[in-house]
Amino acid sequence: MNLVRFLIRLLLIALGAVVGLGLFLFAVVAFVGFLLFSLLTGRKPNLQFRVNKNPWAGRSAPGGDVVDVEAREVSDAAPLPLQPPERR
Repeated sequence: MNLVRFLIRLLLIALGAVVGLGLFLFAVVAFVGFLLFSLLTGRKPNLQFRVNKNPWAGRSAPGGDVVDVEAREVSDAAPLPLQPPERR
């Protein structure tokens, strides 16, 4: 009985290792393919993923009222003096 239990455990460990290795190899091939595709198309690969830092926090309500400010022209603006940078 102990021999059968040992063989089943060994078989499950080996099967798990094969599945894990297969998933790892699939991820590596997909990553290399993604990078090669990005290099061939000339686009920078975007490898950043958006992660909600606090998934338990609810969505916040929209901000307060929008205030429209009247723009005015500034006519007395003094130009900045154009001087070479100081050497130290």
